[in-house]
Amino acid sequence: MKHKIWLLLFCSLLVFTGTLSTGCSRKSGCPAYESAQTKTNRKGQLPNKRGNSNLFPKDMRRN
Repeated sequence: MKHKIWLLLFCSLLVFTGTLSTGCSRKSGCPAYESAQTKTNRKGQLPNKRGNSNLFPKDMRRN
């Protein structure tokens, strides 16, 4: 019975420390958020290009 309690405590400690260590550090960029931002040009301006919002490509659409 004591071995099961110690094993349970050890596993819960591993899970707890694992969740703390996977977060991003404060005041530094997280890779998940850095890749979601748009790139600027040399002048610091955002691109004016519009996205393609069609479901199918042009040759597959019915007219």
